[in-house]
Amino acid sequence: MGIAQESWLAHSESTMRAVDYVFILFLLAAAVSCDSEDRAQATNGSSAESEKPKPDPKPTATVHTRNEEIPFAPIGLVDQALHQEPARDAWQGEVFNDLASAQLKALGKILVHPAKLSLENLQKLIHRDFRPSELQPGGLVVVHQDAAFVVKRPAADQRPRARPFLEGVRQLVTPFAEARELRTEFKIYSVALDAGEPVSNSWFQISGRTPGGALAMRARWRCHWDWPSPDEPPTLKAIAISEFEQTEGVGGPLFSDVTKTVFRGLPEFPKQFNHGMDYWTSRLESRYGIGLSGWHGLAVGDVNGDGLDDLYVCEPGGLPNRLYISRPDGTVIDASALSGTDFRVQTQCALFLDLDNDGDQDLTLATTLGVIFMENDGRGGFVVKGSKLIPEAAPLGLAAADFDLDGDLDLYVGCYSLRRSNVEEGQILGRPIPYHDANNGGRNVLFRNDRSWRFTDATRELGLDQNNRRFTLAASWDDYDDDGDPDLYVANDYGRNNLYRNDRDGNGDLKFVDVAKKAGVEDISAGMSVTWGDADGDGDRDLYVSNMWSSAGNRVAYQRNFQTEAGETAREEFQRHARGNSLFLNKGDGTFADASLTAGVAMGRWAWGSLFADLNNDGRNDLLVANGFITQPDDTGDL
Repeated sequence: MGIAQESWLAHSESTMRAVDYVFILFLLAAAVSCDSEDRAQATNGSSAESEKPKPDPKPTATVHTRNEEIPFAPIGLVDQALHQEPARDAWQGEVFNDLASAQLKALGKILVHPAKLSLENLQKLIHRDFRPSELQPGGLVVVHQDAAFVVKRPAADQRPRARPFLEGVRQLVTPFAEARELRTEFKIYSVALDAGEPVSNSWFQISGRTPGGALAMRARWRCHWDWPSPDEPPTLKAIAISEFEQTEGVGGPLFSDVTKTVFRGLPEFPKQFNHGMDYWTSRLESRYGIGLSGWHGLAVGDVNGDGLDDLYVCEPGGLPNRLYISRPDGTVIDASALSGTDFRVQTQCALFLDLDNDGDQDLTLATTLGVIFMENDGRGGFVVKGSKLIPEAAPLGLAAADFDLDGDLDLYVGCYSLRRSNVEEGQILGRPIPYHDANNGGRNVLFRNDRSWRFTDATRELGLDQNNRRFTLAASWDDYDDDGDPDLYVANDYGRNNLYRNDRDGNGDLKFVDVAKKAGVEDISAGMSVTWGDADGDGDRDLYVSNMWSSAGNRVAYQRNFQTEAGETAREEFQRHARGNSLFLNKGDGTFADASLTAGVAMGRWAWGSLFADLNNDGRNDLLVANGFITQPDDTGDL
């Protein structure tokens, strides 16, 4: 029932690197954060230089504008000591993480290059007193099997068989002997230095394409190290694995890339879409709305009534939005100009929906200026019927439903942050205050459909202005309480989310009430998408929210010297911020149970989008999670 659009955070026109955002988001200085990621091909890492301001018991920062400098106090997101002196004794855990990650990265390179697998090379990584360990358990049993995948895990009564390190590594890589596109990855998410010998916990993954299809293994590695000096790399003393899982792809790829086939014969397609934002920002003026944000979604619908789905692609300012009409042979034609939909204003997202109940798909656009409503003539031609300016904040996402059950579709508009003033022109991100529970973002708006292309702002009237200054990235309607009317879930960055229950007040008038806390779905985190579906097959609507899983955030937020002046509740909220995605199972009584960890669906990385869908046609909902950040020309293909 609900449709939501997720988009990226606002940037300035200057380049923003992913590691810089990790620093802002997860309370780390970039100089002390490093996750290990290895692949068969060499990768090009990026780093950020951390500023080291002079210590100040009451530090201040400065906003630079064209005409003046305005001092303000920092918002307290980062331990000032960590920002200033990451290598001092209090933060040795992050120094150790850098060194241990480098060692695991070196191990990863050996794993993907079997020719390098020798005792001589491994001796650089292990301690002379390395305790035999098991890297790949035996006795695996099938826990899931279908036409596409076979998933295996160790039997419950399986006893580990310790092996010398070289033998264990050989056993681990033997199934990949004929694999190509082999990749490994380590993510250290916790470090302890006070247990006699340093201990790290990390996720390990190795995958590749095999003659029979594909093969992947993943596990948690608990590594014990010897670290005699901060100036020396640590060496491995023991490895204990848990949560081992092996997945075999036996039916070939689930999806095939048919982009070139579908868009063949359209010379403008590669000219516009084969270039990244770096290319366009150097060629288009910033006043058109071009930037590095990547806030641009798409919409799918049958615009000309031929039974085939068509595609509308939103673009940054200065580039035309594109409407592609499907043809029976599987190709498309570019109808952008002919249909009147080739706007060059920055467009965040779009929805195809029937706003006038005439049976065809109209088009609604969320642009940097406001919302545009377009009527479909039934053949795929569109004309603007109205628009709604939103002066306070730029629209970011759209979600439609008939909330008042009057027979027409109404529109909820999500807004991320307040529009920038001249003072904020040079800033990369909005300033959430407080960082982990911000309530100073953009004001979301509900437009009630009053027929004849008249839309009324009913936000305050209907109670939707409560807790309505969050940094919203997605919203979705669904009848979670099964009372016959659609309720609304709103996913917000930098803090808690909203669940607006569709109710009636004492006078019988329709009112929305934010029951997120009572229902157990506030999910204080970096909310970026929401999807409804029946996850457990009990007939009611469950909820999945994508956030950000951060290895750096998990490491730092659990250290005793992190946010020492904050209360325990605040510390737990910071820790929750780095946990990852959330699955809430509907209990049928208006509340939800958090099944994120037990279901194994929390680790979705930087999860921008999520969707319940039955991918293998077995009648059960699967979860598809889209993640990543900014791709580059030398990108490895791993989001």
